[in-house]
Amino acid sequence: MTKFFVPGAADAGLSDAGLSDAGPSDANEAAYRRLAELAAMVPAAPGRRIRQVAFKVGRESWTAEVGRKMTGTRPEHRRRKGEFTTTTEKLSGHATVLAIFDGTPFTVVTDGEQAASAPSAPESSPSAPESSLSTNPILVDKPSRVAYFAD
Repeated sequence: MTKFFVPGAADAGLSDAGLSDAGPSDANEAAYRRLAELAAMVPAAPGRRIRQVAFKVGRESWTAEVGRKMTGTRPEHRRRKGEFTTTTEKLSGHATVLAIFDGTPFTVVTDGEQAASAPSAPESSPSAPESSLSTNPILVDKPSRVAYFAD
């Protein structure tokens, strides 16, 4: 299991928060609290912090994992010479997942643009997630899988 971390927390210039001499654990905690505040969420207690969620958006299946760019797949159905074939197209997001918060809905915070200024991804772009995934934070109604950090 992966130990809890927030990507970039050690490099985040935490001197503003009075934590310039803080260790990596303190930097992760401060960054996590800051992300929770920005997302209007309550920080989860150790042992309940989410590392990964899997979910569907339309026909696409997505995985958001802290510290990684989102990845997904989309089935492509084609008919050729009277036969149907299905291939799977691989998708990838452009932003790194910074934190995932439990709730209804789950909230995925990335290093992408904030929702107010984020442009919608064109649905025809094969490497861009559907438009609901181009905002920050991303709201996930019903994850199909949830994995937690080992705190």
